[in-house]
Amino acid sequence: MERIGVKKVKGGKLIKVRFVEEGGIIKEVKISGDFFVHPEEAIDEIEGCLKGVNLSRVREALRDFAMRKAVRTVGFALEDIAEIIEERSDSV
Repeated sequence: MERIGVKKVKGGKLIKVRFVEEGGIIKEVKISGDFFVHPEEAIDEIEGCLKGVNLSRVREALRDFAMRKAVRTVGFALEDIAEIIEERSDSV
C-alpha cells in the first residue's frame, strides 16, 4: 500500500515521504522537500537504508545509518523521517 506523509519541521522546512509497504515491510521509499543533505547523494543512501525494513524498526535503521555514514542534514533530522513514516503507518 502506498502512503504519503508530509511534515513542516521546526524552522519551516517541508519534508515529504512517499513509501510503499507490504506486510509491514517498506518496499519503496522516496524522500523529498525543501531541505539540504550533504553530500547530496546521501538522500539516495537514506532511502536505500529504509528499503526492506520493518515499519517497527525505522528509527533503528536510521540510527544505524547515521552511525555508519557521515551525513549532514540541514533543515531537518533523520528522526523527522521516522516520525512521518510512523504517523502514516499508524493511521491506516
